[in-house]
Amino acid sequence: MVGSIGYKPIGHNPGKVMIKLKFLTPLYLMCLVLALSCKKDPSHGVAFEGGQVFNGQTFESKTFYVINGLISFNPPGTLDSTIQLDRHYVIPPFGDAHTHNLADPSKIDSLEKKYVQDGIYYVQVLTNYASKADSVRDRFSSPETIDVKYANGGLTSTLGHPHLAYETSALNLHWSAMFSQRDRIKQSRLAENDAYWFLDTTEDVAQKWDAILTIKPDLIKIYLINTERHEALVEAEQMGNFGLSEDVARLVVKKAHEAGLKVYAHVENAYDFRVGLNIGVDGFGHLPGYSWDGKADVDMYRLTDEDIAKAKDRNIVIIPTANFAQVYAVKYDNRGNPSLDSLRYETVNQFLTKELKRLNKAGVSIALGADQDGETSILEANYLVDKLEAFDRLTALKLLAETTPQTIYPDRKIGELKEGYEASFLVLSGNPLNNWDYIDSINLYVKQGKFLNIKQ
Repeated sequence: MVGSIGYKPIGHNPGKVMIKLKFLTPLYLMCLVLALSCKKDPSHGVAFEGGQVFNGQTFESKTFYVINGLISFNPPGTLDSTIQLDRHYVIPPFGDAHTHNLADPSKIDSLEKKYVQDGIYYVQVLTNYASKADSVRDRFSSPETIDVKYANGGLTSTLGHPHLAYETSALNLHWSAMFSQRDRIKQSRLAENDAYWFLDTTEDVAQKWDAILTIKPDLIKIYLINTERHEALVEAEQMGNFGLSEDVARLVVKKAHEAGLKVYAHVENAYDFRVGLNIGVDGFGHLPGYSWDGKADVDMYRLTDEDIAKAKDRNIVIIPTANFAQVYAVKYDNRGNPSLDSLRYETVNQFLTKELKRLNKAGVSIALGADQDGETSILEANYLVDKLEAFDRLTALKLLAETTPQTIYPDRKIGELKEGYEASFLVLSGNPLNNWDYIDSINLYVKQGKFLNIKQ
């Protein structure tokens, strides 16, 4: 049975084995996991040879080593095993900077499996039930699992977004009830101070801030929606069409930064974006125009050169969520049958492509996230490459595997395959710079020097 898993001794030391990638069966991976987890000695390591390793620009044939959970290009004193990669392609794992997944215990097993299968090790959850996240946090952020940050409850004004969405869900209503049962939802507060917080005045911030910190957010999510018309929309009770006022949002950012927390803002239009820049947010959860109907004045959504220059100078991160163009272009008849508004779809896609190319040319940091229930940033990456053709494959790969992970965990050595960086990588069967579909052909998952086992 030993011969059937394809390894052989190296030299005269029976502890050293040569394993070919195609023979890395689940059973043998479990054995390697146990072996590596016991090796704390920095003089011991495992070699990965014969692979094409991504260097940030292209792939080059080189051998690397995993020593104490880190990457090295210098061999250890004792080589325990050699993995023969057979010219497969080695890249850093991916990140997802905008999701609301991974906070619901009832869905956690299937979603965790999907993230690992998609090669996503680093996840940023921008608004979620804090109470539900509390019950699943302990299963993440270890060498054997994906790493997850939670914003917990989003900050908005009374009846502002995301109250409507979360209360509809809390009442166990279908999403269409947002239109048919608005009065009932308007009165509901089942998710308040958990999935969202109402902050109408600066006094509210002062009174509730300690409680907000008590739910242990890893970052803060605020909502800036139609900010220019905030007072009028609040007075008219345009539920879901507004977020925080500028004054309240500014104080939130100040207090968050004092607490060492970054702030990401949901924005809809260019005015909201400028407010976010002026109050000092660290990133934007959407690119203005992602929800444009294709008919309103496009200048409401187009960023100026000055806006883009400020974003670059202040190291602002933008998460486009461009794939929403397709979601919003779907319309329903009175029987609930969907159809695609192709004119809106193409108009918005063309606009987003131009904006993304402007941002990329200016050097603005772009991170990826799908912001879709049950989906990962792979959906967004595929949309940017295949549908919008906004980026070439090299740029898209760097956004997915480098910029996004480093955005989520800026203080860690991840996102690149360099000396001393965390030994976290994916092994693909082909070159994604030649054929983008290869990002879905992952043969091996390694995180901090340990093989990840996809749960069945």
